Order: sequence, then structure tokens, then C-alpha cells
Amino acid sequence: MESITLMEAYAIETLRGNGINNDKIIENIKANDLEEFKAVKENMDFDALVELSKNADFEAIVNDGYKVKFLTFNGLKNLIKMKFGKFADEDYQVDDFVISGLELDKNQQQDLENMLSANWTLSGEAGGVTVKPTK
Repeated sequence: MESITLMEAYAIETLRGNGINNDKIIENIKANDLEEFKAVKENMDFDALVELSKNADFEAIVNDGYKVKFLTFNGLKNLIKMKFGKFADEDYQVDDFVISGLELDKNQQQDLENMLSANWTLSGEAGGVTVKPTK
């Protein structure tokens, strides 16, 4: 699985969250056609995805998933919101850098586990998923 930066993950999930499908993301990035994307989020650095596509298997990143190189706690909460539409204190609990009670289906849980950098550990428990810092 390819590793990408948190900002690259934000760019991909921003596009998906605005209804742009994987094929369109791949097509436009490979063609360096960013106008439509800049209309979605003007200040987002979609050029980073163009550079990424030159040095990595961009199709696999978009279609099969990715691992974030280093994921901060706020970055983790933001990705959960962007990718799964789940919000802290509404859809899961936050306590001292631990996320608990996050309800995800099996595919979503696998996607989240794949995304996590080495500084996070995921466990599935009754009552939802828990993500906590690696000791």
C-alpha cells in the first residue's frame, strides 16, 4: 500500500466528499486538469496530487486505499469526518488522544486501519472501533 502525506489525503477526500468519483479524480490528475477541482476548494493544493501521480501508483492510491505517512490526532479526526462523515462527540468519544465507540462497517474499519500511520493502533470492540496512540 502506498504512503501519502496528510495533505494529499485531505485533497483526495475533499474531492470525494464533493461528489467527484475515483475515475474522474484519476483522469483529471493525470491530465493535470485542475480547474474543476479548484472550483471545489480554491485553496487546496491539488498540484501535490499531480506530483504524487508522477512518482507513485496513483490509481492504486485512489482505488485501493493509502496509508498516511504521519497522522496527527487532529488529522485523524479530520479524516474520519471527511471519509466517513463521523463527528467527534456526536458519533464517537474522544478522551486523551483516544477515539472510542466509532461505529464503522467492516469495509470502513479496514479502510481506516489501512490509512493509519505506525503511531496509531486500531481495535474493534463491542460498541465500536477504538483508535489510540501506539505505545
